Amino acid sequence: METSVAYDISRFEGEPRQQRIRVVKTGKELKAAADRKFVIELVALTVVLAVLAVYTVYSNMMLTKTKALIEKKNSELVEIQSENVYLDYQIESMVSMKTAEEFAENELGLVRLSPAQIEYVNLENSNKIVEEETETLQLNVSTFLSTVMQFFEN
Repeated sequence: METSVAYDISRFEGEPRQQRIRVVKTGKELKAAADRKFVIELVALTVVLAVLAVYTVYSNMMLTKTKALIEKKNSELVEIQSENVYLDYQIESMVSMKTAEEFAENELGLVRLSPAQIEYVNLENSNKIVEEETETLQLNVSTFLSTVMQFFEN
């Protein structure tokens, strides 16, 4: 028994190749394409430069505005610090002992003590603390509750 093994190779063959048409551009067409590419790049570069210029002007404008605001706030700070120093001086002059003594004598009618009016107390033997007996919280609450109960019973 003779067997013949045959392979169908035609299945693996692709479609017959078609002849390709090759287009060759002339020098004028190549130059026109290069010119179009150059114009597009030039327009893109111009747009980028315009955006950068606008951004630079805007940044400088905001910087100038911020500097003006800082100067204004610094001048306000100097003014407020000056007012603070003045008010501190006024407080010190109002709180001085001389001012307090003048107010006590003139407005309140008080008189300075004479040495004869001063009395000294000796506290050497009185280092004891005396605690009074107090009622506890529980006793106070029970007294309150009994009073309330008597009120409602009557």
